[in-house]
Amino acid sequence: MSEFVLIGAGGHAKAIVEAIRSAGSDIAAYSDPHAADWLNAPRLNSDEDVEKDTTIVIGVGGTEPDRLERRLALLDGFINRGHGADPVVHPSADVSPSATIEVGAIVLAGAVVQPDARVGRGAIVNTGAMLEHDSTLGPGSHLAPGAIVLGGCSIGACAMIGAGAIVLPGDTVPDGGFVPAGKRYKAAS
Repeated sequence: MSEFVLIGAGGHAKAIVEAIRSAGSDIAAYSDPHAADWLNAPRLNSDEDVEKDTTIVIGVGGTEPDRLERRLALLDGFINRGHGADPVVHPSADVSPSATIEVGAIVLAGAVVQPDARVGRGAIVNTGAMLEHDSTLGPGSHLAPGAIVLGGCSIGACAMIGAGAIVLPGDTVPDGGFVPAGKRYKAAS
């Protein structure tokens, strides 16, 4: 059984901890300025207290591109200091064997990642979201609950695809792009 040090223990972290525990791993400790009464693990005073050579998972969420950029920078900082950041995939997620899930990525309960799709470094495929075949979710991006990225799409770095949004086939969302919840997205021609 592997153990993770959780970085950030707010609401988004609850789904990540559930995914980790459902996959047979656990949380060794967490770093957050506030105590998490829902989490039975030791609290570290700061990120600097995370021991070298530990595996971390980013529990900090983000729904705007600037927050997603900070989240990705946090992940990269830990990686650059020598920490591992194994991807986290909930056992109920359906991930194709030909899909690629990069370091620090998170795929939550009921999500679907289809053949030849790529989930970038530190990206989030949230609860019930779908990343269809041959699509790429860029580093640090967030595919919110119930969002769908159809086949052959390219989602840039630190982009936000809102809950229930649909990105139409073959489309591109630029770095830092934002698709509001419930919207259909078609890039301007």
